[in-house]
Amino acid sequence: MISSASKNWTVFSLLTVLTVGCAAAWLSAAELVDDNIRLTVRHSVQFAYPFLLLVLLARPLQQLLRKPWTAKLLQNRRFLGIAFAGVMTGHLLLIIFRFRFSPELDYPVSKLILGGSCYALIYLMFITSFNAPARALGPKLWKWLHRTGLIFAIFIFAIPRSIADLTDFEYLKLGVPMLIVLIIRFAAWRRSSPQGN
Repeated sequence: MISSASKNWTVFSLLTVLTVGCAAAWLSAAELVDDNIRLTVRHSVQFAYPFLLLVLLARPLQQLLRKPWTAKLLQNRRFLGIAFAGVMTGHLLLIIFRFRFSPELDYPVSKLILGGSCYALIYLMFITSFNAPARALGPKLWKWLHRTGLIFAIFIFAIPRSIADLTDFEYLKLGVPMLIVLIIRFAAWRRSSPQGN
């Protein structure tokens, strides 16, 4: 029988390799220039986004619908989160590759701080998806860490940085699904809270 830790590493490694492998396969067929590498960076983060949405939806859908498939989704939420961490690791490797390929590129300090903070939280959440670190952290701190990490990920992915973002298609592809998810989460919170009953 495969241990829980082995399953975690398998999901994480598989999604990291899949992300980088798909990007490498596409780049091998396309011209290896910065514009194409930048596209793989963008598409890799878009590949990660559905996993984040499913993590955010798992519990509220179960609270609202109580169906076998929502129960299964909630049961596998940890692996969805680990899959998200795996794809984001592939995304990070592609960013590193891009800046090694084009060392003349500048990376804004503000983005470096935001991105670095987001990755720190992603990896802390990944580490505490293993049983021993989760026990060492304790349920209260574990809940705080994972809630903080998810809120930060929402901010990084879906909160507009300017008024212009609100009409930009690239932002809308992220912002609109997140808005729907947040509405569903609010509906589930209203149903489960005393004042919502």
